[in-house]
Amino acid sequence: MAEPNEELDGVSQPQSSDAVPNSHPTGFYFFFWGEFAERCSYYGMRAILFLYLKDKLNYEKDDATELISYYKAACYLLPLLGGFLADRFFGKYWTIVGFSVPYVIGQCLVGVENRSIVLFALCLCAFGSGVIKPNISSLMGQTYDQLRPGKERLRASAFLWFYFSINVGSTLSMLLLPAIRDSFGFQIAFSIPAVFMAAALLVFALGKKHYAKEVIGGVRDESDMPFFEQMKALMPLFGVFALMVFFWAVYEQNDNIWIAFIESSVNRPELPSWLGGKQIAPDQFQFLNPALILLLVPFSQWLWPRIDPKGTRFPATTKMLIGFLFSAAAPAVMAGAAVSAKGGAMVSMMWIVVAYTVFTIGEVLVYGTGLDLSYSQAPKKMKGFITACFLLTDFIGNMINSRFGKTYDRELTPTNFFVISMGIDLAAAVAFFFVGRKFNRSIVTSSPEVEMEKP
Repeated sequence: MAEPNEELDGVSQPQSSDAVPNSHPTGFYFFFWGEFAERCSYYGMRAILFLYLKDKLNYEKDDATELISYYKAACYLLPLLGGFLADRFFGKYWTIVGFSVPYVIGQCLVGVENRSIVLFALCLCAFGSGVIKPNISSLMGQTYDQLRPGKERLRASAFLWFYFSINVGSTLSMLLLPAIRDSFGFQIAFSIPAVFMAAALLVFALGKKHYAKEVIGGVRDESDMPFFEQMKALMPLFGVFALMVFFWAVYEQNDNIWIAFIESSVNRPELPSWLGGKQIAPDQFQFLNPALILLLVPFSQWLWPRIDPKGTRFPATTKMLIGFLFSAAAPAVMAGAAVSAKGGAMVSMMWIVVAYTVFTIGEVLVYGTGLDLSYSQAPKKMKGFITACFLLTDFIGNMINSRFGKTYDRELTPTNFFVISMGIDLAAAVAFFFVGRKFNRSIVTSSPEVEMEKP
């Protein structure tokens, strides 16, 4: 009889379901801290990018919005390449390590005040961030499948804590980078994300022996379904993904359109002395989003097992539907602020605080839930690809925003812009009600040959 835990290429493999621990495997902590450092890098650079393009590189406001939308879109398109390369050629670990190198180089170059160099740097950052993005979360999920088989709730908890690590990093960077920028300039501020990205690469690389054993390309057997049949079986999931596009189209306004509104129309008080004592920068309000997530993720971990211990009253699609409604409330609040700002009046920053609060609740319910859903419903040999498809929804949302965002304060007044944004989210929520029901029916009747897991 095999031992309860058998070593396989340096990774402990539980052999009996009775012996599977309820604790997170060691590899989780490398994922957690590596992702923390990478997100410090990504969101730190992104937090100060809009004003950098506008004030230092002399882009017009709408052109800066468009460029940032294209950059973010690339970050969410390239996961398709990353999932393909990892699944077919290099494996997730070596894809992450190898493509982190151009990411580090790009972060080092973005502070050079030259348009051509900055565009090249953003391409490197998008390439690195995009290619590695689907592989980190899918490798973590794979690690739980191998080391904690049958522990779906533990894996779902890991995805939420993984999401938590993202927001620890982004909270610190979004709060501190604008203050560092104001005190020491853009070049010093941009050097900090470069250091964090190098640290992320080091931390992740050190955890190799604690990750899942990968079989590159998979091994086909008689139970495998042809690719196109698997795609057909996954259509209800892709229906969920299609509506997430509209969630992202509105969500991705917060680091460009919202900053422009705050700069022109919001009364910004001074920071406490320990944060420099200067007036809050327009882009510094972004820290509210990840800071609130740090509160909401542990609250979610406490709440759902108590009100729905079996996970049947609030399935993943119901949580996401509620998230769409909260997301629609955010542009509604911004529209209210825009109405109050008519005539050149400066409105209270509480409008922004409330908008970020409902916006963040929506994000946790839609993105946090959707991340685990996309992994759990993917066939075992398509985890990277399906995770990339989940991230592709953000690419399309950013492409929509790259055009729609240019209408802000030009073809559309701020009030009308935010009202239309609210309408987009509400329409998506209505459609999601029906798509979610169809998805839930497909899970009940799905063939086991597709190798899906119940959420």
